Amino acid sequence: MNRKLLALVLLALAPAAAAAAQAGEPASQTDQAGPGWTWRLGPRLGLFDMINSSDSYDAVYGDPMPQLGLALEAEIGRWLVGLTYDYGEIDGEQVLPGRPPRPTGDDETLTYRPLSLTAAWVVNPAARWRWHLGAGVTLLDWEDEGVTRSASGTDTGGHAVAGARRERGRWSLGGELRWSTIPDAVGEAGITRFFGEDDLGGVAVHVTALYRLR
Repeated sequence: MNRKLLALVLLALAPAAAAAAQAGEPASQTDQAGPGWTWRLGPRLGLFDMINSSDSYDAVYGDPMPQLGLALEAEIGRWLVGLTYDYGEIDGEQVLPGRPPRPTGDDETLTYRPLSLTAAWVVNPAARWRWHLGAGVTLLDWEDEGVTRSASGTDTGGHAVAGARRERGRWSLGGELRWSTIPDAVGEAGITRFFGEDDLGGVAVHVTALYRLR
């Protein structure tokens, strides 16, 4: 695990650790710190497809990218405020611009690390399956490595989510559909320049398992 990834994971875990410690305090102290707050922490597993630059992505990689992540969430009334970190990596083949693009036989690897802050509204809080809709901001750290060239960056964008959850004891199990946009991220280079694409956003589907801390 590199230092940047470790720092982001520790950043995500810090509020959860504070909430867990607070759960053991007397009720009066806990209520003063955050009345009505419910904290959850757990893993995410998903698939991402870069539909916002689909021609470039399909030419080099083709398949959806698997992702593994971590989510920290606070529920306040009917609001869900969540911080998520996802890690994905996919291998492909470098191509030369053209219609169709011409494969070179050289390997290329895309690493995709979005950190996202989301605020969502629970539509039906009393139902067995609860639905939520929301939006937020995304900080994307990415790296595209090939034999003859490489590129990387840290760019900001936004996203919208729709999800469903069901409570099982202290666990909240469900799924999420997320659309993201990371505009002006790639620049004038390679196959993305040929297709006129520069948005590293797309659609991701995740399953989640969040454990209630308090």
